[in-house]
Amino acid sequence: MEQETRRYNDAEKLQIIEEYMNSGESMETFQGKYGMGHCTLSRWMTKFGLSNTSQKQFNEMKKAVERAPEKSQRELTLEAKVAQLEKELKEEKLKSLAFSTMIDVAEEELGIDIRKKAGAKQ
Repeated sequence: MEQETRRYNDAEKLQIIEEYMNSGESMETFQGKYGMGHCTLSRWMTKFGLSNTSQKQFNEMKKAVERAPEKSQRELTLEAKVAQLEKELKEEKLKSLAFSTMIDVAEEELGIDIRKKAGAKQ
């Protein structure tokens, strides 16, 4: 027997996230109560930029969303996507710095040139 998929709007999602944060229940238990998939709630929290946030930060986010009810679903989705992309960019910049530092250390300790020099024949 196939279970019907329930669709929630952003306001309902935020209300459910708030209920979860105040419940003290595990995410798995809470999602089971609503008949959600195993990663639905965490995906919603990521969408709203709420992963690993405190209750205070959540309340600030909720107030901001409530103050801007004229924003369309598309605008909210795009804002969440921008926030996610900014986070990913920050992580990639850190990775790039780590790789560059690793090459610098390797060149210094091994005494060999790893990076290609400008004008080198290929």
